[in-house]
Amino acid sequence: MGMFQVGVWALVAMLLPAAVWAQGGPALKIGYVDLQKALNKSEAGEKAKERIKGDAEKMEARLEKQKTEVEKLKEELEKKGLLLSGDERDSMARDYRQKLRDFERLYKDSQQEIELQDRTLTARLLDELHQIVQEIGEKDGYTLILEGNNTVVLYGAQTIDLTDLVIRLYNQKGSKFFKTAAKTN
Repeated sequence: MGMFQVGVWALVAMLLPAAVWAQGGPALKIGYVDLQKALNKSEAGEKAKERIKGDAEKMEARLEKQKTEVEKLKEELEKKGLLLSGDERDSMARDYRQKLRDFERLYKDSQQEIELQDRTLTARLLDELHQIVQEIGEKDGYTLILEGNNTVVLYGAQTIDLTDLVIRLYNQKGSKFFKTAAKTN
């Protein structure tokens, strides 16, 4: 969040109580949620981490196998290169360069795939967490619920920290994404 947005939230937090008081409205009710903690500590967040870790390990195994093949070809080229004819040596060198390029491409693609999967899962789970926060805000009559990861909320009493409540409700409700994913698998 940029400095401008933080300044706007600080201004809103200062002016909102005065506006509510001036109108003689209901008491101001504020809470905050550390979405990063909720994401990491929720059952769905832990499942997402496990899934990404498992996929990354599978990709690593595939990459390690291909890396071993490339290294063997390089060793063979270095050992036998002087004994081979020019055409055979050139052919082996081309094969080595092609396999090396394939390995580098697979490595880069694998990294991008894991990052995309992480971003996609995180976005879906954060959307579900936002829905939980919205439900809490509406049901319990909150005037304002802030994101409390120490960049927006510099101080907040533990009594208005809703993070554990959000985690508990999210765990009870379950992730739509993982329910859908389980049905399709």
